[in-house]
Amino acid sequence: MIMSALNISRPLARHIIEVLGSSGTPPSRGIQYFNVGNQTLLDAIDEFYLSSYLQDGGAAYKMVVGDYGSGKSHFLYCLRDIAWERNFAVAKVDLSPVETPYNDQKKVYQAVTSNIIWHEPDESMTDETGLLRFLKGTLQRFVGADPSLETLNHPLYRGMVDTLEATPIDSNAYQTAVLAYFDSLIRQQEERLDSLSRWLLGENTSPTDTKILREVGVTGKINRPNAFRMLRSLCQVIRALSYSGLILLFDEVDRMASVGGKAEKVATDTLREVVDRTRDDLPGAMFVYAVPPQFISDIVPKYPALQQRVRAPGRFSRINHFSPQINLEHLDLDEDDLMLAIGEKLIPIYEIAFDTTFDPATQRANAVILANVARDVFLDVSHRRLFVKSFVVELSRQHHVQEHTITEDEARAILRGQIDELAGGETPPY
Repeated sequence: MIMSALNISRPLARHIIEVLGSSGTPPSRGIQYFNVGNQTLLDAIDEFYLSSYLQDGGAAYKMVVGDYGSGKSHFLYCLRDIAWERNFAVAKVDLSPVETPYNDQKKVYQAVTSNIIWHEPDESMTDETGLLRFLKGTLQRFVGADPSLETLNHPLYRGMVDTLEATPIDSNAYQTAVLAYFDSLIRQQEERLDSLSRWLLGENTSPTDTKILREVGVTGKINRPNAFRMLRSLCQVIRALSYSGLILLFDEVDRMASVGGKAEKVATDTLREVVDRTRDDLPGAMFVYAVPPQFISDIVPKYPALQQRVRAPGRFSRINHFSPQINLEHLDLDEDDLMLAIGEKLIPIYEIAFDTTFDPATQRANAVILANVARDVFLDVSHRRLFVKSFVVELSRQHHVQEHTITEDEARAILRGQIDELAGGETPPY
């Protein structure tokens, strides 16, 4: 029987181990069960922003800076979870190597509305994304049931509508569209719902859509010139719906450093505008952008207007929470202790996932050896991610073959094999 006191379900434990063992990237759920080393940074963000300034309608932006595999996505997931605890809505946008919204303000709006998360506290339920799912979930949470015609007279629904109608929203059309969407959802008016959905998501609308939208009082459309005004309207609506605000998490996935040319200029100009708009125009919003160090050192200096906004005389900390740069190379633990602490947390998760037990001393020793070799021999590689993936795979080998303390030569072979797998047989982009 498992002796671990860790309070985690087996399906979630299995999910964590499966994702880490397959790719070394953080799982979307359960990050809190093996998070270490960044608590001071998270606590400072919570203290100075999530639990205070943003709640009062303030706004802020931060840049999370770290090399490939240093934990940028992991850190954003931690921020997301704290934001949910503080009753914020969250949009997490993962940018691909071939796509960025920063060449068009409208695409920034679309990225947010496509990726805003409807979160269920129940760990067994998968979160869903999209503004429409978010609005429907909010309505269900208000009235405690699926919407029906009776919902129209529900006192909590009436109170929600009254509050939304009384809240100053920059775009009257946006306010009307959200109210009409709730009403159409309750009345199950599918054609009207489809037209409102396309409008709210910033998609192209047809002449038929325009006719339907005019019937409910929605005029105009979401386009490049008014996209940030609509994003501000979304933030205002979210606060009117009793959320604390909106957290915007953009994970660059090490992309911006390779854009180049005119596209780079357009992208950095739009990024600067996002920073400015967040700070000045988005009540209760925080924009957090994860980038590699090369973005700060190589790209930002070429654009003085952007450099003015992101340069930092010191790194973010509890003492200097004003700094826009959160550097993941400066954590609560040194590199060896950090990897060892992660390993120690992964052992009981694996035990729960596969209903087994390990000798703690043996597996702790294995974590130490793998961490030391990963740091000393593979410094040019993303050794945090490499260590995590290698340690999970080694736990599986120890489980199914023979539990023993590995040698340094074994550690090198294990890590080398995982490097090849992570790179797909090619040189990894570290």
